Amino acid sequence: MGMYIAAASDNPWVNDAVAGLDSGNIYIDPSVSGASSLQAELAGAVPGDGSIAIVVLPAQADDNNEYANQVLTEIARSSDQKTIVLAVGDDVQATSTVIDADEALRIANESETAAGGNTPDALVATVQQIVEETPTSPGGGTGGGADLLLPVVIGGVVIVAGIGTAIGLITRRRRKKPAASADPVPAGIRLRVNRLRELRADYAALPGNPVAAETAVGIDALASHVEQLFVRLDAKAGEDQSVLAEAEYSDKLARLVAALDRDYLLDLLTRPDLWDAPDERVGEVREALSAVTTQIVDNIKQVNARKGLLFQVSLDSLIGRSELRDWERQFKKSAGE
Repeated sequence: MGMYIAAASDNPWVNDAVAGLDSGNIYIDPSVSGASSLQAELAGAVPGDGSIAIVVLPAQADDNNEYANQVLTEIARSSDQKTIVLAVGDDVQATSTVIDADEALRIANESETAAGGNTPDALVATVQQIVEETPTSPGGGTGGGADLLLPVVIGGVVIVAGIGTAIGLITRRRRKKPAASADPVPAGIRLRVNRLRELRADYAALPGNPVAAETAVGIDALASHVEQLFVRLDAKAGEDQSVLAEAEYSDKLARLVAALDRDYLLDLLTRPDLWDAPDERVGEVREALSAVTTQIVDNIKQVNARKGLLFQVSLDSLIGRSELRDWERQFKKSAGE
């Protein structure tokens, strides 16, 4: 994903946020409604050691991005804080280098859902839970842990005094922690994602071939988006939506794996002289990869907006290739399906 990101972002909201975090651990864009009061409300919610930052941006800051969580990724890449908790409109996100980034995002998604639309509450609960999940530094002793938690606890008391929900939210999440450790990505989808990542390495290792390099980037984006979709479905949507998405993408990802495998697209790129209509075949696979990725990004946005999932990609061109149908069946058989 990093290949998309330049040293300075094309997104002015990101640049303003990064500049704001240079002088403090909370940045709220001035265009956000009630920015001043929100700043005061969140002031006690972050630890004083500078490890965690809260950023609040208007919803339009996420318009026209190439991939999910692009704003969060760019802010985190350019900021000194190890954990970024971000609200873009009412969508709460988080990433971290002190705990697993996917776990940080899961915490943010669950906080947003449990807060019932109260963004400040979700932000504070996300910070508190990430602090709880952060490993204690070796040799730091219990005193250091208490010092780290103190400003967060103080911030939590301020919020609870006003809205009375943050402590209950933390308690409920603790009770749910064993279930939350399970992979939200269904087993069959996980097999396909793992295979995509193996193939990405093959394309990235092909020297002097720009199509292979672009394909490697595209595969990486697809795999990450698939994971994001199911993480967010697990946190924000009903089970029926997750089942629907699994049914939709089991076949499509298996078909893409077959098309991207060493025996097809990779061979087309290295030995086009051995294939009929190689340019047409290469174009079909690249178009399919782009179409599925675009649909998954749209699905992520639908989940964020609490809308039902819509599927419009058919991959007709790949279905028409008999050799791909055979390889797709072989993949499913090896996966025990």
